[in-house]
Amino acid sequence: MRYFNITSTGISYAIRIWLGCGIVWWSLYYLHDSKKIWAMISVIVVSDPDFGVVRTTTISRVVNTLVGCALGLVFVYLFNTNVWSLMAAITLSVIISTSFRNFPTSWKLAPTTVLIVMMPAVAEHASWKEAMILALTRSAEILYGSLVAFVLGYIFVKVKEKYDLSYEKQETEKQNPSGDHHE
Repeated sequence: MRYFNITSTGISYAIRIWLGCGIVWWSLYYLHDSKKIWAMISVIVVSDPDFGVVRTTTISRVVNTLVGCALGLVFVYLFNTNVWSLMAAITLSVIISTSFRNFPTSWKLAPTTVLIVMMPAVAEHASWKEAMILALTRSAEILYGSLVAFVLGYIFVKVKEKYDLSYEKQETEKQNPSGDHHE
């Protein structure tokens, strides 16, 4: 029995992640974004061999990132950058993200985004303006990486569909060389 098997699906998946990380890295490099990690993490998290999963994960990541970012900014603005505002924002984000009907299993992204957005400001006692810039930059990176993974997933699905249809047509022509495709 084999426990390890390299498949075309796994290779395609790896190529998508490689391309996505490369696109994110170089495009953010040219935009002078020195911290590309959140965009690259999003490419990896959102990517999946199944495009249905990519679509669902992208939507969930976008919603939860926006909820977490908004709560982080509101709490920094209203209660400043301290551990108590951080803990309150995390708690409220859990309540909100688990209150959606059929909330996705990725609800944990909202409190994680609150932490990503607020923790540097809390740890460094940053001003509201600095915290806001950091929060919006990190959230934009997360959303950008998710978008790149979504677009690559869509492109790969379309290429695969075209390849599969072309392959099926070739097989049909091999089986029926006269060109008559009636049964």
